[in-house]
Order: sequence, then C-alpha cells, then structure tokens
Amino acid sequence: MELEHCWVLPARIGRGIGARLLEHAAATGRAARASTLSIASDPFAVGFYRRMGARPAGTVPSTPRGRTLPLLLLRV
Repeated sequence: MELEHCWVLPARIGRGIGARLLEHAAATGRAARASTLSIASDPFAVGFYRRMGARPAGTVPSTPRGRTLPLLLLRV
C-alpha cells in the first residue's frame, strides 16, 4: 500500500496528529493484509517517518521533472 498526501498543518506539528494519522494508515494496511506501507516523503518529513519506524528505500521521481522524493517503507 502507498501513503499519499498525508499532511499536518505546520502550526499543529508536534501534537501527535501525524503519529495518529500514520497509525491509522498502518491499521488500514494491516486490515487489507498489506505488509508494507510505501511512503514518498516530503524531504522535511523524513525524520518523522524514520522516528515512526520507516526505513529508507531509495527515491522516486516527482515534479518538476528531475526532482526526486525520498522513498521510505514502513512494516505494518
């Protein structure tokens, strides 16, 4: 499964909202019998996903052309 467009307003970061959203996404993946959640992350969010247990897995193309995003995988 893929996690796409999961954002928390900057004024709300640090309040546990992102962790709850990610746990909900992981639970949804488990219910669908997925083993891994694929996350094309905003570069500034990589630290958050790493703290939540995701591991780097390369990069994926993005826009504009020539830009890439970090790819992380989270076991669910």
